[in-house]
Amino acid sequence: MSMTRLFPARRGRLAYTDTEAGAPALILMHGLPTAKELFAPVLPHLDAKYRVITFDLHDHGESERLRGPMLHTERAAALDELRAHLGLERFCLVAHDLGASVAIDYMGAFGEHVERLVLMSPPVYPDFQKPAVVDLVRARGLGPLLLWVMKDLLMKTSIRRGLHHPERFTPELQRAIIGAFDGPEGRAALLRNLRWGTPELTFARYPEFIQTIRVPTRVLQGAHDPYIPRAHAERLARDIPGARLVLIEDGSHFLPMDTPRRVAEELNRFIGGPAASAGGVLGKPV
Repeated sequence: MSMTRLFPARRGRLAYTDTEAGAPALILMHGLPTAKELFAPVLPHLDAKYRVITFDLHDHGESERLRGPMLHTERAAALDELRAHLGLERFCLVAHDLGASVAIDYMGAFGEHVERLVLMSPPVYPDFQKPAVVDLVRARGLGPLLLWVMKDLLMKTSIRRGLHHPERFTPELQRAIIGAFDGPEGRAALLRNLRWGTPELTFARYPEFIQTIRVPTRVLQGAHDPYIPRAHAERLARDIPGARLVLIEDGSHFLPMDTPRRVAEELNRFIGGPAASAGGVLGKPV
């Protein structure tokens, strides 16, 4: 990956990488509980013509730790601060897991800047059921104790469960993703991230928003994903006009680590394909 830089967003510094040259520009947004390095296995397989930006959400990776919780709408606003800082009027947004949820909020507020949209392993519906481990760690009193005693084990187990090829969660990726939550401040950040909200409230307006997306969209879903029901990915592809679902047969939840070459092939095919004849943004259909 490129050298990490820091951008002073309103809520705190955002760590990002940028290849600087190329077009179109791609911003890759990770989810919970990972970091920008989630996409490291994909990058060597992307077409060299692209400008590729990865970044760490606040309270993740190398970005600044917060003093309190951060709403998805605030994360979307921070992404747009980064977009403006990079001088991008239009870009392609690629988002994974809860990053895909943030992407829906981004489309609602700033969708005019998005040329193409890729949503991977997306939890975006109010009836989404959180993984049991999230409820366990959210428990008052018990959660902080569990993270203090067995944070590394919980994270390794949860991430490997979401991989069809668990050996691809290499020591380097473990250091970047799990190591970012070391120490008291890191554990506190992880707990804040795990307490991001509830699907029935956070995603309440998403079904309405989703149906107004008017940019070319791909939904990528692993056939072995234990966290996101395939029915939700299928529903999302139906609800976004013109969207297409790509089911990755040998993939699970953490697709950029699990099947990086296949993910890159889909991105190259979709983003490098013919331009759409019409575009639009959430709330502003054309």
